[in-house]
Amino acid sequence: MTYKERAVLYCRVGLILTAFAMIAGVVAEPLLRPLWSSRLTVAQR
Repeated sequence: MTYKERAVLYCRVGLILTAFAMIAGVVAEPLLRPLWSSRLTVAQR
């Protein structure tokens, strides 16, 4: 396997993993939002 073929393979695997990570983030964001939201509220006068 030449350097160019190996680089193409790694790029493809990286793109696939990035796509799965983005999809997982979009799916998990509504589920994790209550954990991220702060309990502190700011009151206005």
